[in-house]
Amino acid sequence: MSKSRTSSDRPQAVGTGGRQFQFISVQDPDDAEGGIKGRLVRSHAVAQGLERKRRLQQASGNNFIVTTSKSYRSRGLVSDLKTGSRRGRVPTPNLLSVQVSAGALDPFQSLAVDSSRLQALLSNYKARQSPEPVFTLEQDFAFQNFRSVFLTGFLIDPAILSAAMLSFAFAVTGGTIDQECLGYQSQAISHIRTKISSPSEATSESTIGAILLLAGVEARLGRTSQVQLHMGAVQHLLQACKTERVYLTGGIKRAIFWQDLNSSILSGSQRIADHTTFAELQWTRDLFSPHYFRLPPGFEAMRPHLLTDSFVQVLQDIQALQCIRDFSRSTDNDVMSMARINNHIASIQSRLVALADPCPVLQSCHLAAYLCSVMLCCKVWCALVIPAHVSSQLLGKLQQSANSLLWDHHPELLLWVSYIGGSFAPKGSLRSGYTAHVRSNNTTRFKGLNGSWPNVLETLEQFIWSEKAFTPAAGAFWEETWT
Repeated sequence: MSKSRTSSDRPQAVGTGGRQFQFISVQDPDDAEGGIKGRLVRSHAVAQGLERKRRLQQASGNNFIVTTSKSYRSRGLVSDLKTGSRRGRVPTPNLLSVQVSAGALDPFQSLAVDSSRLQALLSNYKARQSPEPVFTLEQDFAFQNFRSVFLTGFLIDPAILSAAMLSFAFAVTGGTIDQECLGYQSQAISHIRTKISSPSEATSESTIGAILLLAGVEARLGRTSQVQLHMGAVQHLLQACKTERVYLTGGIKRAIFWQDLNSSILSGSQRIADHTTFAELQWTRDLFSPHYFRLPPGFEAMRPHLLTDSFVQVLQDIQALQCIRDFSRSTDNDVMSMARINNHIASIQSRLVALADPCPVLQSCHLAAYLCSVMLCCKVWCALVIPAHVSSQLLGKLQQSANSLLWDHHPELLLWVSYIGGSFAPKGSLRSGYTAHVRSNNTTRFKGLNGSWPNVLETLEQFIWSEKAFTPAAGAFWEETWT
């Protein structure tokens, strides 16, 4: 005998306190077990269970959280995950964690690159220490991180992702192009060409950033023409942004400035910008700390007949930077302070590069001053490549001017220049070259100046010198010259 359904037979839902309750009338016991109403009961129970679980996840903050392997290690969760147990909630990630966690962001393998390889590169120390001025991956250097430059997620744009993979892989190889690097380079160029064909895509931080990353690799390879090709494209896009009134972040403008400057140092490329190009990098002396901007006594003695006024002003600004480095209480999380210091350094280094070099002796002084400015504060962007390159150039100028009478008249200056170059030269032939240079002058120009470490330190402190940033490295170098 068939049964007819009435309105009372239909499920009825009511809401109470944000929850949905469903009333189902059961007239036949068979319905409760396997009939239509039984299935409705079971499906409703499952739906309610899933809803409760979702609400609990939302309340605890554990839904859709992205973390790095470092986050797990810091809470001791790596071993727990292996055993299936868990002692505590995964901490809410900071912006950097969200930006660089490839495995968690690509559960469906939808990225333009292999996410497992990206995660491996991000876990590699050399890749994380890559001297790339476009953005940094260092947790304690939040000033120029990916989001502050691009205002977007790390893995959204295939062009920037491929270019970043190239930069990371290039750092891991130690500065050589292998097949993996060539693959990422080809992918990046292909994506950039596609983006440039669209005006809205071309005038964007991600397109400019991808080109800057390509230029950085070419600069470290010393390929001047390729660097200028890439930076010329950036200059063209900057003009297009200006014409179309497209706003660019201060972070990408800093990236353009620093990549342009560093590339000119490494490859000799022509610059497209200087410290006055972008308003975000404008810097003036602090009127409330005039005593910082003074010329150290060692330079003051030779000011009238050897140093130009432009160089004197730069030296005064480096001296102020040294005072800030040694006496400031600001932290790496003080973004405003970091921005001002970054602008300070930009002004110094940009002007140093633009100075005329009339003779090898002054060229040596300019290079030593540049190296000072780098080692005082640029602990991330230039920590691996720029110091070694500048130190190598400096040794060449010292060897070129070995017989100059100016060094005979200013042995203290020669000692300072030699120790600045030697202290920050990497181990190997370059550092050995500095050791041989100092030893050759010990019995002639230096005489008693280099007889003991206290005497050396007393002389060095007459010039630009930081107890925190320079003395430990210089002490180690002094010991090498006497062993």
